[in-house]
Amino acid sequence: MTALYIQAECGGPAWQVWPTPDPVPPGAVREGASYLFELRDSDDALAADLLIDDAPVEALRSREPSNARWRWQPGFHAGMVEAELRVPGVGTRRFEVTTDPDLCKLTRDDFDAMVREILEDTFALFSLSAFRKGIARQPGNRPPPLARLEFLRSRADAIVAAVEAIAHAPRHYLRAEDITVPVHRAKRATGPEIIKSFRSGVIRTETVTPSRLPAPLKGHLPAHIKLRQRRNSVDIPEHRQIKACLRSWAAWLGGVAELLAKAGAPEDSEIITTAGSWAGRTRRIARRLNDASAASFMTDVGEGPALLRMSSLFRNDPVYQRFYRLWQDMNLGLAALFGDFLQMPLARTYELYELWCFLRLLRAAVEEYDARGVDLSNLFLGEAGGSVTIATGAITVPIDSNRVLCFQRQYREYWVEDSREGSYSRTMVPDVVLAGMDLGGPERRVIVLDAKYRINDGLNDALNSIHTYRDALVQEVASGRTEGIVTAAYLLTPHVPAGLQSDFKATPIPGRLFHPEYREKFRFGAVTLRPGMLSEELRSCLRTIVADAGAGA
Repeated sequence: MTALYIQAECGGPAWQVWPTPDPVPPGAVREGASYLFELRDSDDALAADLLIDDAPVEALRSREPSNARWRWQPGFHAGMVEAELRVPGVGTRRFEVTTDPDLCKLTRDDFDAMVREILEDTFALFSLSAFRKGIARQPGNRPPPLARLEFLRSRADAIVAAVEAIAHAPRHYLRAEDITVPVHRAKRATGPEIIKSFRSGVIRTETVTPSRLPAPLKGHLPAHIKLRQRRNSVDIPEHRQIKACLRSWAAWLGGVAELLAKAGAPEDSEIITTAGSWAGRTRRIARRLNDASAASFMTDVGEGPALLRMSSLFRNDPVYQRFYRLWQDMNLGLAALFGDFLQMPLARTYELYELWCFLRLLRAAVEEYDARGVDLSNLFLGEAGGSVTIATGAITVPIDSNRVLCFQRQYREYWVEDSREGSYSRTMVPDVVLAGMDLGGPERRVIVLDAKYRINDGLNDALNSIHTYRDALVQEVASGRTEGIVTAAYLLTPHVPAGLQSDFKATPIPGRLFHPEYREKFRFGAVTLRPGMLSEELRSCLRTIVADAGAGA
């Protein structure tokens, strides 16, 4: 039987990806490695072609004439790719391959969590801004950015699974309805039903004697009897809302697919390829949602509004509650929110993590310091079409009169700055800077936070950056001498340390960076900032950073 397999080039097990895909263990296919595709037992192997995301894969010579081999190197790409196998006599066969992030990073679920929380934080901060227009839903005249498409794709998969879970045991109720039947078929008619039927229709008179009808009827009987019947029905408000949402999302995604198909300048082949790939994916997502709205119990469900209303069913039933949460996620993904940070695939999760850290800490700071007058004019940029763009790069947000939070602030050479504050070597751009008064002490403090989307041993290579920021950022004082301005410097990372010893000197790297005594003593180290953290955990993290920066001062 002809089949296509994937295997690490360095050896190991092989998994079938076509025609019947095998379950591939998480992390088996990941970015930064090299893999071999092998088409086995094909009479047309020498003429076969393999394309991934519309790009031909490097073909290799095979020793077996019935086999074909290709080498695939994902590079730093994690996420779903579309593969296309072309075999003469068989035709074109399409399938998907999912690559995981490198082992020193996190997972696709964390990417989805970060996008969700960025959108949630944006909505929360947007409500505090001076804008007075909504961003609830993006109009259908502009393609959404890649990160939101990745997010919507993952939510769509979960939505279909949630609908299938509901279909296993959908909630129903006994529905009463009236049906009209000829009198000879109304064998179980009750007295009230017969009397009610006298009000309309033809009345027949009995001609035989003696009468076989009850005496109160006086020989008369309706030609048709209205019977009251009860039957199970799944046509409840929650199901009507779910069905309408599925159709609404499918229609919106269908429109997005058309926009993506037209996107890109003719001379930019890369944009055309990416947009074309996503156009196909978006169409398939829309088709799946449409199919879910017309499958199984949904065929007996009527029309309703494309809006879920919280009810006891959505509140108490875990399966329906799951769909409600996914509906909230979809609302975030459909929002008219744009920004350069969203124009990135899963492969560039580390860049998304930097902005995620900033927005998470900004929201935590607003809540922690009760900064109702926070100035967000530098963060949000309104557009004529009603959408909102999040500004990225060199953002400074005054939290209150004493504190500011900066994202990717540029520190040029100090002698070219009016404030005489900057770098003494080259332009430096730390990810997050928290500066101002009342940060662990009465004097002004500058806390540098460098976001690194790495875990385990990958953190060791990231230490150079915070060493550099702490040493090279200075200010010129009145005497002409330079003094360091960085009070504390920390890595922000999703890594969760384990096995911390009582003495930080006995704790190996990278766990030592997280040791409370180590951070307090040197005002240097690392802090865990991981997708999925609760609001109170984030505020506690912010308090820890500020407290460590003031320790030993």
